[in-house]
Amino acid sequence: MRFVRELAEPWGLLLAATSAGAAWAVQLPVVAALGVGAAVLAARAGVAAATRPKPAPELEERALPDVEPGSPEAGWLRRAEAAADGFSSISGSLEAGPLADRVSDMEPVVAETIDTLRRLAGRTSATGKALARVDPVAVSAEKARLRKELKTADDDIRGDLTQSLEAVQAQEDVHARLSSAQRKLLAQLRSGALGLDGLVARAAELSAATGDSLLDTTTIGELGERLEGIRRGVVETEEATRRSLS
Repeated sequence: MRFVRELAEPWGLLLAATSAGAAWAVQLPVVAALGVGAAVLAARAGVAAATRPKPAPELEERALPDVEPGSPEAGWLRRAEAAADGFSSISGSLEAGPLADRVSDMEPVVAETIDTLRRLAGRTSATGKALARVDPVAVSAEKARLRKELKTADDDIRGDLTQSLEAVQAQEDVHARLSSAQRKLLAQLRSGALGLDGLVARAAELSAATGDSLLDTTTIGELGERLEGIRRGVVETEEATRRSLS
């Protein structure tokens, strides 16, 4: 298709016409002159199609946030992704039957849960970077100093000191909210990863049964209930932290 588009380029057509005209001017037969023009056009299109850089792939609509390498959230995310891979492996190894059907139906939910955990991990890293911008020790010391000055301040500077104290208090409040959100995010990442680990272990245990006839529908349904609990937990944490930091 790129070759065809190059054939229609205006500059290519102009070059071909010029070449054909030059060939006709040196008294080549008309058919031969047209052949020269066609050959030039084809050669030019072929070279352009081969050398023109390919268009850059379109970016995803919403790129996932970066996760800090080596951070606790990165470790829990890797563990969750490994559990998801293990679940897919079990799904592919099961013989046809109720358990295989149930596990196969759960795979999209596992993938959705992993996507949410990736976002939580990215938000955890972003929260950590934001926390690093606020020095709680320095803020606390500044707060204590301002409070001390306010006790003996003259009326003409009391208003300025009060505003300064409010600004420092705002920094302290931001640090407290970020710290709380980071703890909640890390706790949910750990819970999600360990929950998926347990889900894989249970699926492997059920797959080791001698046959699906030994498994009742309640036992098989437990897998779905476990996964739904994990999914709901990570989604609720994502929504709660988004509200608290907005």
